[in-house]
Amino acid sequence: MRLPQSFVYTPTGGVFLDVPLTAAVVFAPEVVYVQRGIDTKYTHYPTGIKVHYSISTHYVDLRLPVELTWQVSPWFQPFVTVGVEAGMCLSGKIRLDRHKNLSPLFDMDTSRYHSSQHVLLDKTIPVDSANMFLIHAGAVAGAGIRSKVTIGYQSVLLKLNVSFHQGFVDAYSSYEKSGDSQSINVNAYQITGCRLPQGMEITLGVAIPLKPRLRDACANFANDRYYRRSNRGHLFGY
Repeated sequence: MRLPQSFVYTPTGGVFLDVPLTAAVVFAPEVVYVQRGIDTKYTHYPTGIKVHYSISTHYVDLRLPVELTWQVSPWFQPFVTVGVEAGMCLSGKIRLDRHKNLSPLFDMDTSRYHSSQHVLLDKTIPVDSANMFLIHAGAVAGAGIRSKVTIGYQSVLLKLNVSFHQGFVDAYSSYEKSGDSQSINVNAYQITGCRLPQGMEITLGVAIPLKPRLRDACANFANDRYYRRSNRGHLFGY
C-alpha cells in the first residue's frame, strides 16, 4: 500500500568542487547538509481514524556526481547528472498522531456547532530511540539547468536541479527485527521487512565562487578555457 505524501520544504547547503574531465563532463564532489523527511496524512477506513506520520532528520552527505553539460550560453546550460552518495544522520524526530473526529457539539452561548476530536495517540520520539539506522548510502540521478548571473560586481551561479534518490541500505537497524531491542516506535511502523528510502529532490541553489574571477573558478562556465590556470578544479560554496 502506498500512502499519500506531501511536499516537504527543507534547507540545504554545503561546498562542492568542479573538476573538468572533458569540455562537457565535470566531476563535482560535494559535502552538503540536507534535511530529509516524510509527511503523510490519511484516513484509515472503515474506522475513520485520521493518521499523521512524519519524519524529520538532519544529515551530512558526501555526494560524488558526474555531470554532462551542454554549454548553450553562459546563462543557460542544461545538464544531466548521475552519482552515488553516503551520509550520516546527526539528529531527528519521528511523530505519530492518531485521532478520530467526533460528532459536532452545539455551543449554547454562541449558537454554533464546534468540531471536536478524540486523540488516540500523539507521540514524538528521537530517531535514535526508534533504532533508526543512522548511516545511509544510495544512488542519485537527475537533470537541471545552470545559469551565470552578475549581481553588482559579483558573479554567481544559479542551479536548478531535479533528482531521484534511491537508497541501498535499510532505513532501520536489525535490532528490532531480531528481537534484541524493544521496538519503542512500534505504533508508527512495522518492524519487519526492508525500508529502502526513495525520494524526489528539487533544489534551487545559489553558488558563489571562492576564486575572485569566475573564469578561473568554474569549469562549467569558462568558455575561454585557455585562461584557466589549472584543470584540477576549485572550491565552491553554496
